Amino acid sequence: MKRHLFVTGLIVRLLPVLIVCLVAAPPVPAASFVINNLDGPGEGFNDNTPVTPVGGNNGTTLGQQRLNIFQKAAEIWGAAIESAVPIIIQAQFDPLTCNTVSAVLGAAGTINIVRDFTGAPESNTWYHSALANALAGVDIIPGTDDIVATFNSSIDYNNNCLSGTSWYLGYDHNNGNDIDLLVVLLHELAHGLGFSGFTNLSNGRFVNNIQDIYSHFTLDNSNGLHWNEMSNTQRRVSATKTGNVVWDGSAVTDATGYLTGGTDPAGRARLYAPNPVESGSSISHFDTVANPNLLMEPFINSNLGSDLDLTDEQLIDVGWTPATVDTDGDGLPDSVETNTGTYNGPSDTGTDPNVPDTDGDGLDDGAEVNTHATNPMLRDSDGDGFGDGVEQG
Repeated sequence: MKRHLFVTGLIVRLLPVLIVCLVAAPPVPAASFVINNLDGPGEGFNDNTPVTPVGGNNGTTLGQQRLNIFQKAAEIWGAAIESAVPIIIQAQFDPLTCNTVSAVLGAAGTINIVRDFTGAPESNTWYHSALANALAGVDIIPGTDDIVATFNSSIDYNNNCLSGTSWYLGYDHNNGNDIDLLVVLLHELAHGLGFSGFTNLSNGRFVNNIQDIYSHFTLDNSNGLHWNEMSNTQRRVSATKTGNVVWDGSAVTDATGYLTGGTDPAGRARLYAPNPVESGSSISHFDTVANPNLLMEPFINSNLGSDLDLTDEQLIDVGWTPATVDTDGDGLPDSVETNTGTYNGPSDTGTDPNVPDTDGDGLDDGAEVNTHATNPMLRDSDGDGFGDGVEQG
């Protein structure tokens, strides 16, 4: 999986085109996405080749299934981060480099980078446009798109491209020998949202000699310097210091405890820093030594699913606010409804995030925790023979 990035100035953009297809997404505070379909008639999202529904994707044409799985990836990311400004993705399927044994799967990146906007946490610092809009609470560059994404249409039903392998367009990750497009989409959209730096790795230079927010958290353990603290030469050399470059953000570091490989002694996740530099892959990915495998490694792995693992934490580090999702509308966010069967108080209720009244006593879980201080896992919290709903009714 390779990443393409377009950056050439204070506000950097590709030519905008008309929005032709809206993506259904959760309401604010979760982020909403818009797919800007760049494909022509009969190709890509508009390919009318008949297909059979698969893995929860009920599209009956190849183009519709491709669009549906884009919508699914947008829904997953939309449920993880907050933005009052819709995030617009220029998307298309085109023939990309491919032969019988190797292929470019796709690429995505931010179209615009911006700095010194109202609400910017750091001054004189580049941000991805979607993140900048979320931080500012307004569309900073009205009428332009945020992320560009292109995926390889040659992979489908073509023995001259990865012979015997196609995109898997289901949602259930039951892809067998095929390539799980949903995983690839989640990975690539993360690059456009903030999982990428803008440094020219061949010479260590920042865009217009201005640091980016990614560099604030890119730490070289061999000299104790973050990339925004280094000279151009130091950054160029650092990019090839395999095993020494780590992500120094607290959200990621606090979440790495389950890893048995891929961190430094302080628990910071290693970044991919091969020698020589690999364009499009170096630094803007987690290291391949991570165990278990992570979504944001530079090469796709077979044991990944819809879990964003450390990726959403990385986006939190650069400035995104995690979405407060309440699936069952009971007044408790899903993040504290862990469905463990044990009630540990408001920070870990143990209730079911898909059932508003877990214990069936007539009171929503949120009302029991926030208003009545009763146990949402017990119909009769005080054991007096009267259900909580009856007592509070």
